[in-house]
Amino acid sequence: MKILYSFSSPQGDVAVDDATLARPFIVRLFQNHPFMTLGDYFLAIRDLILREKGQPLTALLGRLWNRTTPIAQVAAIAIRYEKYGTLYHISSVEIVAGTEHIRLAVSTAVTDESKEALDREFDLLKDLARKTRLPYLPRVYCKQIVSIGKEGRSETVLVTLSEWFDQYHEWHFSRDGEDRERMTIWDTEGGYWFASEEQSYEIIKQASAILTFYYDTKTHRRIFPWHHGGGDFVVKASSGRIDVRLVTARGYEAVRLPERDLKSDPVRALVFFFLETTVKMRLDKYEGVGESTWACASVVQAATHGFFQALRTRESKGDLFPVDVDRLLMELKDLTLEELNFLRHAVTDAYRSTDASDYSVVLCHVDGHAGDVYDALQGELPTKTP
Repeated sequence: MKILYSFSSPQGDVAVDDATLARPFIVRLFQNHPFMTLGDYFLAIRDLILREKGQPLTALLGRLWNRTTPIAQVAAIAIRYEKYGTLYHISSVEIVAGTEHIRLAVSTAVTDESKEALDREFDLLKDLARKTRLPYLPRVYCKQIVSIGKEGRSETVLVTLSEWFDQYHEWHFSRDGEDRERMTIWDTEGGYWFASEEQSYEIIKQASAILTFYYDTKTHRRIFPWHHGGGDFVVKASSGRIDVRLVTARGYEAVRLPERDLKSDPVRALVFFFLETTVKMRLDKYEGVGESTWACASVVQAATHGFFQALRTRESKGDLFPVDVDRLLMELKDLTLEELNFLRHAVTDAYRSTDASDYSVVLCHVDGHAGDVYDALQGELPTKTP
């Protein structure tokens, strides 16, 4: 069995040599681990994959491939460091056995904060899969503490295995050579490329719909927090078709209503969820890690379309909503620009304490956003004739 280690890059895989494996493991930006090396990190993933003589691995492959796969049939395991996420180190593991091969996602947490967050995310993903049976979040397979010892010192890391969305790529808002706003697809296999206006619209529409599919109309809980800057939504473009997935769920919290709303109003909560989605869909981080950026008004149109499309799909399948979807649309259409601006202020106030960079950008564009939402609502058509 071959074990291969590499780094992912836009130019293809970069093989890892012995000198690189001996380098200190970077816990977070500008902070090295006291004794762990990059080699220890790769070995921790290898040990997780091959623990108990590979029995958990062969059991997983048997379920995924629907056939018995002895460990002796595994010809190669390629462990590829993908990126450092918001809290975790993200890698992928490609397993080759005969004519079959599969790629799995690996998340590794080192600090106490990241371990708690990863443990919570794993359990939430498992719970949402059981309750919703929706395909937009990755399936989770394994969660394990791996111990690393060296020269009398020890460390534990939390490692999880989950579904890898093959041929799906991170994307971000950017500028082209003519300073036009474009959506850049970070295709690490075929090279970065700009999405067309139609593709960009479809990506935002599907992302908004995915969030709406997971919205709980009874408890007002939704997937939150999420951010384009973290690469949370990924896209696959194949044969002219766009398909979007959400790579994780960091939390599942109730919509935050203004303090003056003493009782829970399901319609008001749904409206606040919609307005929150239109704001957050416009926010990104420059190159995924820099200062916050703000996208153009077409994002609001796409997010509005996706929101109502998902509500109508759920309604057609028998989901009970606090209000008829077309009636909700009519009520939102009847809101004046002043009323929308008032509601929008209540939504954006939540950024004051969570992300200073986001909050400053939202404040710079706040006056125009209510108008963009108003225009998007007026362009949305009901499905039933009044």
